[in-house]
Amino acid sequence: MRSVFVTQPPIKTYVYPAYGVASLGKVAVEVMLQLYLFDFYTRILGLSPILAGLAFGVAIFWDALSDLLVAAGLFATRSRGITYTTTLWCGAVLLASTTVLLFSPFQSDSTLYLFLHLLVAYVLVNTGMTLLDLPQSSLSAELSRRANERNKLLASRMAFGILGLAVGSALPGIYLASLSSEPTHVELVNSRRISAWTLAALVLATGSLTSFFLRPRERETSQEVKSKLPSWAEVKGLFRDRAFMQILCAGVIAAIGRTINAALALMYYRFVLELSEAQVTQAIFPIFTLSIVFSIPLWISLSKRYGKRVLAYVSAGGLGVMGIIAYPILPAGLVWPSLMVSSIAGILCGAVFLIDSMITDLIDADEVETGQRKESLYFAVWKSGLKIARALAFVAIGLGLQAMGLDMSHDVVSESMQWGIVLLFGIAVGLCFVAAAFFIWRADVPEPNET
Repeated sequence: MRSVFVTQPPIKTYVYPAYGVASLGKVAVEVMLQLYLFDFYTRILGLSPILAGLAFGVAIFWDALSDLLVAAGLFATRSRGITYTTTLWCGAVLLASTTVLLFSPFQSDSTLYLFLHLLVAYVLVNTGMTLLDLPQSSLSAELSRRANERNKLLASRMAFGILGLAVGSALPGIYLASLSSEPTHVELVNSRRISAWTLAALVLATGSLTSFFLRPRERETSQEVKSKLPSWAEVKGLFRDRAFMQILCAGVIAAIGRTINAALALMYYRFVLELSEAQVTQAIFPIFTLSIVFSIPLWISLSKRYGKRVLAYVSAGGLGVMGIIAYPILPAGLVWPSLMVSSIAGILCGAVFLIDSMITDLIDADEVETGQRKESLYFAVWKSGLKIARALAFVAIGLGLQAMGLDMSHDVVSESMQWGIVLLFGIAVGLCFVAAAFFIWRADVPEPNET
């Protein structure tokens, strides 16, 4: 088994951007869905928030379940010679077409039709997302067994994902900014539909590039022994993998914190720090994003010297401590303190890709022990756990805001509500990251051999 690690040829330079570019379109769609989809169906199309929430809940549950189903399907298709890159391209086609469908209901005057259209289209979008995302995650372990090369692959994926974050959040606003007056109802609908068509083209283009350029490398590194669908005993064995369970617990807790943080960011800056949306979206968010991008090479370099677990522990713990201390005391009305905190937070967030790399190290260790590669199983359980955590976080956000009685239509809220937002956005999120750091430190993940 060890010869597989030794004889594998080095990755060619073009493989790194080819691996990551699919995340550009995928993440752009994810962000647009998170920011605009609920608003599109409720405020613009008039669907009841209760029905929209029900459709969202079913779709999120399916999203978590589909990871496990697609993982099982990947084992079956791989045994028949169907590559990860082929499945990834099929996922890109499905995601592109259903993204357009999701933002293009054929009629809007029927409540039942809108509900069913949202439900079916959103389930299909999540299925396409999984068919694209899970093979891409599995490829990080397939393309290379060298830790340094895999770090670069995962860093490329994260960097393109950050670009997708910017694209997905900006597209509808770019369209509306071109208008000379307040947008009409039709123009609001068109801003979402045109953005959906643009993102569909981006998903199809980036998914095709990844599939085309990675296919030779995948064939070069694929094993002669085909993957088999894991038995129930192997699935249970995964949950007995103490190191993986520690990483999974860390990921679930951190995902809850990230979801709460992202959902409440604009509320915190608007109601607590009294900053305008322009200051937040044109200064604070870009600085945060750029800090992540420029910190990735630093984390790659440091991981060679100090190892991944120590750096992941420092970054998660640092984020938690900073959030607990800084966010409650940032002064209102000033931008520069928030810019400083955002810069530090962005640098610390740049180490997130190390967690995925640690999972691939666990996959390698399991292969040495069992003689089988189970990257699809590992990443399916990992991603399902994070999605369930995200759903739980949205429940917590809804309950928290309802308990506070926050009215988003107001420009000013009471001091008690401000402290409620600080409690959720700063302290609760910070405690999540501190707890995640605790589990990361306890995870005994073997450092890979660089041969």
